[in-house]
Amino acid sequence: MPGSCEIVMIVRLRFFLLVLCSIIALPSLRAQNYQALHGSSYAGSLGVANNPASIVHVPFAWDITPLAVQLKHSTNAFVVNGASLLSPGGAEVLGIPGNRKRVLLANQDIRLFNARIRLSPQSAIAFGASIRNYLSANTSVVNWQEFFADLRNFIDINTNNFPLSATARAGAWAELHGSYARTLINKDAMLLNAGITLKVNKGLGGGYLTADELAVVPGTVNGDPGYYVTGGNLAYGYSSNLDDLDGARGFSAIRKQLLKRTFASVSASLGAELIIPADIEGDEGNNYAYDLKLGVSLLDLGYNTYQYSNNSRLAILNKANISDSLVQSTFEGLSGVDDLPDSLQVVAGSTSTIGGYFQLYQPMRIVINADKHVSGHFFINGELTIPLTAALEIGEKKKLFFREMNLLAITPRYETKTIGFYLPMLYNTNKQFWIGGAFKAGPLLLGVHNLGNLFSKNKLQNGGGYLALTFRPGKKQQQTDKQQNLQSKKLSRRERKNLDCPVL
Repeated sequence: MPGSCEIVMIVRLRFFLLVLCSIIALPSLRAQNYQALHGSSYAGSLGVANNPASIVHVPFAWDITPLAVQLKHSTNAFVVNGASLLSPGGAEVLGIPGNRKRVLLANQDIRLFNARIRLSPQSAIAFGASIRNYLSANTSVVNWQEFFADLRNFIDINTNNFPLSATARAGAWAELHGSYARTLINKDAMLLNAGITLKVNKGLGGGYLTADELAVVPGTVNGDPGYYVTGGNLAYGYSSNLDDLDGARGFSAIRKQLLKRTFASVSASLGAELIIPADIEGDEGNNYAYDLKLGVSLLDLGYNTYQYSNNSRLAILNKANISDSLVQSTFEGLSGVDDLPDSLQVVAGSTSTIGGYFQLYQPMRIVINADKHVSGHFFINGELTIPLTAALEIGEKKKLFFREMNLLAITPRYETKTIGFYLPMLYNTNKQFWIGGAFKAGPLLLGVHNLGNLFSKNKLQNGGGYLALTFRPGKKQQQTDKQQNLQSKKLSRRERKNLDCPVL
């Protein structure tokens, strides 16, 4: 619908400005979805977002990630034609024709100055800060064509799809996180590590749109066949600090305005790893070599709080004689969100201001990961993500939440301390299969979620990529003569590892 599209675009333009300003203006930021490194002992501080327990079984005393960025997006609603990452010019965004449910999922994050430190052979900590942004949107079955003459034309080809419904949620928040993990069981045949991450969040901006049971009936409008609105519920809200952007000039002023009315909350992640050790001659970090690593984690337990803008509204569309032409003319002249409440009053039977606060729940999920050493420096990783947000839709008062797009992933990799080649294969919740790729050269990790983004000129809407710089000690800790003598007596792996002392 032209009117509905304009509403969504206004809210999204404001929100994307928020995200852009937050990324550039805030001094420290955290990330996830570095798929190539999931399960790897070289993930270091990047691994904590996938499993807090992963920071213990790492063959280096410390690592620092001064910069990491990641973005991932998936949709069946539109296509980006005429451009790829290797040939970015001439892009054109077009809606995908057809009769289907439309979905858009996206997340982005940035991490600066994150670190992991080994406290002892049995424990480690990690800490840092981040900004994260999620977008979730979906519709009921909608028939979309490349061009519509007007709202009436749209309704004509969607007669069998009414009543229509749609939801959209977007949110950005900053995090300060601290993680602690330690070995709970240390035996020759098995290690069990467990970890926890606690996060203090600050909601930087958020918004949502919910439309339910939008219904029309055919009739005569100004002497021509047309339609009349007979029902529907519309609710939209966004954080009040987005209104403060009006009149702000420069990134410093925008940052100050955004932080005026923000609210703190607490969230957490939990994880455990079961490791089957292995003796591998000549392997880097021999005392940390393994045959199999099994991990399970419970991630992003929490929500972010935002204060409603005075422009947030709840509307019931039961007013008589509201024609399609009236709806179109009412919303065509919108110049900003401030105009939306008055326009709604024209077409709605009743409207009310939504006040107070709202919460957007983070994408809660269980992640099960298995990492198998194949031979030499070759490994294969498998991962299953189980979303838990469906539980928030149970009961009379449904919660607002973000959806995670990860579902299944298999990643073969060849990896040493200084070089790595990765081939992640992903199947997401939008039923899309991607083959990604990544490589590591020294401290640099560079990857894409979908190799089609590089070469194909109609794939940029599905995929994304990541970049990270991670620094580790130049050499592993040198063993003392005493340790070498003890090793010559063939002590157990557990005894050898307990002799290691971190060098910082």
